[in-house]
Amino acid sequence: MGLLILHSVWSRRLSNGIYAMKKLFSHIQSAYFIGIKGVGMTAFAQVLKAKGVSVSGSDTTEQFFTDHILQNLHIPYTEGFDEKNIPDGVDVVVASPAYLGSDNPEIRAVEQRGIPLLSWHAGVAEFFNQAYGIAVCGTNGKSTTTAMLGFILEYAGYDPTVVVGSRVNAWQSNARVGSSKYFLIEADEYKDAFLHYYPAMVLITNIEYDHPDYFPTKESYKKSFDTFMGRAQKENVFHTPQTGKRFSLKMPGEYNQENARLAYAAASSLGVKDTVIEEALARFTGLARRFEYYGEYKGAMLYDDYAHHPTELTAFIQGVREKYSKEQLIVLFQPHTFSRTDALFDDFVESLSRADQVAILQTYGSAREVGDDVIGERLAHALQSKYFSSLSEATEYFRATLGVNTVFATVGAGDGWQVVKALSQAKEQ
Repeated sequence: MGLLILHSVWSRRLSNGIYAMKKLFSHIQSAYFIGIKGVGMTAFAQVLKAKGVSVSGSDTTEQFFTDHILQNLHIPYTEGFDEKNIPDGVDVVVASPAYLGSDNPEIRAVEQRGIPLLSWHAGVAEFFNQAYGIAVCGTNGKSTTTAMLGFILEYAGYDPTVVVGSRVNAWQSNARVGSSKYFLIEADEYKDAFLHYYPAMVLITNIEYDHPDYFPTKESYKKSFDTFMGRAQKENVFHTPQTGKRFSLKMPGEYNQENARLAYAAASSLGVKDTVIEEALARFTGLARRFEYYGEYKGAMLYDDYAHHPTELTAFIQGVREKYSKEQLIVLFQPHTFSRTDALFDDFVESLSRADQVAILQTYGSAREVGDDVIGERLAHALQSKYFSSLSEATEYFRATLGVNTVFATVGAGDGWQVVKALSQAKEQ
């Protein structure tokens, strides 16, 4: 049993021109997820639950947007890690990459009991690699492009399964489980995770150096993408068109037009009519933490965005300027990981300088990183901006200083969104 689970089944079976979905995990009745609040973990949990598997798990007490998804799906989970949480007789354990190889007490217990253990990437690959798999990769824009294409195919009646790195507003979830041969996935390059997948089609948004803690050079980063793209037939690899059709979108920014053009190219190749694609994109309402509007406070418009790479920051700021040409833009940026901020330091300074006013929130370090936030303070100094060491400190400052004719945005991949959420719920003083 363990071998069937731990190793991805990569072969495909072609019958009458259709990739057949094999009944995988048919022998599995229960699965336990360590770190179940993770975006990919939650998505895979939904896939298994839809296949009739009993799913439960554990995670920290930290609040994530996935809390509501798990609760709505009635997937039970415990906050806090303890070997007693693991159900007796569980068939397989899925662990977040953040905990695999760590000293987590549940990981230790699983290894001692000899329960099959795998990452969510390896698990979801069991399904993806047996489907007509469509992978969306790239440094920026993966989530939006995956969600756009998934929404188009749903609107066109293709009934796809879709796994996305954020909550899609139309589905109120980060996954959609369909019944057709089509399986779309946001393919993450970090630690070569996307090399678990053997896609029939690849969409690539762009390639700009990232994750320096794993990829030591730009060349090693690009080589990983080259390997992945080489797994699909050349005619089924789509790059972002720099020019072409423009669409009526609810989401501003030229970068979203580019995402839409890429989704359009892929959908067209699958036989979706232009009019259907255009209608779907016009109805698409976006994702959580992508130019997400939180309301107003003292006349200031409140937004949050997940941008955590210099290119994403530049695109987001340009998008704000497109929508609000006369308002002052204030950005509270929370760097994500010390290594990325240090490696791309000058690019971050250049991107953030495009805002009218910038403040830096303490760096959101990964579980792999420890130490003082020297790099965050250095970024604040380079930008001649304020530095906040806590969410509460930042919230109180902007609660007292925000005013009319202003757009205030929290930006970054960490928990800085809690500042804009608190402001949206605060009573005006």
